[in-house]
Amino acid sequence: MLKSKDFYLKNVYNSEGRKLGVIEDVYIDFYKGKITGFKCSVSALFSRKNYIDIEDVINIGEDIIVIEEKQGNGLGLKSLKNIEVVDINGIVKGVFEDIIVDEYSYLIKGIVISSGLIDRLIKGKEIILLEQCILGDEYILYNGKDNIMFKSIPHNLESKNESSKA
Repeated sequence: MLKSKDFYLKNVYNSEGRKLGVIEDVYIDFYKGKITGFKCSVSALFSRKNYIDIEDVINIGEDIIVIEEKQGNGLGLKSLKNIEVVDINGIVKGVFEDIIVDEYSYLIKGIVISSGLIDRLIKGKEIILLEQCILGDEYILYNGKDNIMFKSIPHNLESKNESSKA
């Protein structure tokens, strides 16, 4: 599994080996639950081509190799950062922080939300499933149940808690 930050600032090359730029943003289709493409910084002075369709990606490794760069845009993750996630009772669960993506199909498997700096250190970040969310203009509505929760906890805090329980 990958997070969106695994794509940022990766170098982008075309199939001939020419550097096209670096990844600035990740474009997603929230309703289909997948990455649709990337925004690439323009290295050529007068080029308007700054969109890389996910279908044109040959390989994502240390660098990204693509067939071609196009002109286009989409729903960027940077525009969703820090948008509130609200449950059906109107209670704020946290703010949108990142996505978790399948590294082979580029399907979005989950959304990472954080409820604040102190809560993040103590409780960790909460991970909710994309299928249980609806994207609105001002917030993301979470209509899932709270009986099963996924967490992302810092490693060093997790090991201290386990050793203190023993």
